[in-house]
Amino acid sequence: MIKLSVIMSCYNAEKFVDDAIRSILNQTYKNIEFIIINDGSNDKTLDIISNYSIIDDRIIVINHSNKGLTKSLNIGINKATGDFIARMDADDISMPDRFINFISFLKKNKAVDIYTTPAYNINSSGVVYRLIPNYLRRNGFHNKMLNYYNSLIHGTLIIRATVFKKYRYNEEYRYSQDSELYQRLLKDNHNLSYDKNNISYKVRVHSNQVTNKHSSEQIECSKAVFRNNNNKYYKRNLKNKLFVFFFNDFFLYLKVKIGWNEKTS
Repeated sequence: MIKLSVIMSCYNAEKFVDDAIRSILNQTYKNIEFIIINDGSNDKTLDIISNYSIIDDRIIVINHSNKGLTKSLNIGINKATGDFIARMDADDISMPDRFINFISFLKKNKAVDIYTTPAYNINSSGVVYRLIPNYLRRNGFHNKMLNYYNSLIHGTLIIRATVFKKYRYNEEYRYSQDSELYQRLLKDNHNLSYDKNNISYKVRVHSNQVTNKHSSEQIECSKAVFRNNNNKYYKRNLKNKLFVFFFNDFFLYLKVKIGWNEKTS
């Protein structure tokens, strides 16, 4: 059986980490290891993680002083022993069939290096209020869509372990580390598989998340990703949403749907 390593870094996540852990332990696909990194939390996060590790030996706990998400994830990647490495965020929820659906996809599509899916947005209470990304990107994803806006959901990511261990996250990027990773992987022609049929994840939107607390730093890192890959950074204002994102998304969506002679996934 294919073994999956799930890596999750936590920092002061006591409010939601219980839901996150249970969503992985309750997966219908059981051949996993769950590597949880406590990144210097000063709340009850470590206690919660440790209690779960006592009752389920698939959990591996790494506890260290605060190093930030990027470095913590690389430590988890180094520790992983699975055939594929899956991401998980401490405030989100994985759907019960997330991994069994991935295994089914893998059996039908052997050349899978990078795998990702759509997701639901949920509020702090766990209520679903939106499906992401937009219709065009869910149903006609094209790699070139990432050249002007990254809509891939980091928590849905599953990467072949040999690939992930080779590339790792770039520790110069404290934020937007996922976007920077995608660009390097695609530049080296690794296959990106977008499984529109597996809505595998729930992304929790709340006031304490990184996107809200460190938005300016995240924007600067995102600008650096696009600049270093010779792409223009576009602000997410109404003008760009209408005349850049939508126009280009629609054009690339059509290319995928009518099968123009270009490699798409």
